[in-house]
Amino acid sequence: MIRFLIVSAGLAGLAGCVSVLPTPEAPEAYYRIGPIQPLHELKATVRIREPEASRLFSGRTIAAEDETGALRVVRGVQWTDNATEMMLGGLLDALNGEGEHAALPTGASGPTEYEVTWRMSEFTLYGETARCRLDAALLKGRSRAVISQTTVSTTAVALDSSNAARAKALTDAGRACISELASFVADETAEETPQP
Repeated sequence: MIRFLIVSAGLAGLAGCVSVLPTPEAPEAYYRIGPIQPLHELKATVRIREPEASRLFSGRTIAAEDETGALRVVRGVQWTDNATEMMLGGLLDALNGEGEHAALPTGASGPTEYEVTWRMSEFTLYGETARCRLDAALLKGRSRAVISQTTVSTTAVALDSSNAARAKALTDAGRACISELASFVADETAEETPQP
């Protein structure tokens, strides 16, 4: 009887070591948004917040919408980092400033003349078309009064129907969105900031 209990306890211990969960598959390829060349000259100091987004758009997965409107994770491809962090880094890269004019992330200390809050309302694939949509507001630094708002929307078409080509198209759509938003920020802050 004692031998039976010892064997049973040993088997129960071994059973606890066996995992019933499947091992997650590693993606075949990772994609990133940046680095982006600085193309838009700043004439002010601007704080850029990380964009808001749904959980599906903000993480490392790449999502596609089917003809019924259902969103599904695209297998075999993934972002190198969270999409919202990459979009923030891309916007900071795209805004070029010299001297006292700069684009700063939220964690940077010191006052800024302006602040950008934004939301990724679309960052998905639909068939071979990649779609990006950003809704942004430019705020006055101290008062946080809304100065201007914009919606930027871009698309890119994949070279073929492979998941790799579709992910590359989404990268291109994201970069185009960032470039348009950077242009908006540079133009609006230059218009609002009195020049010497």
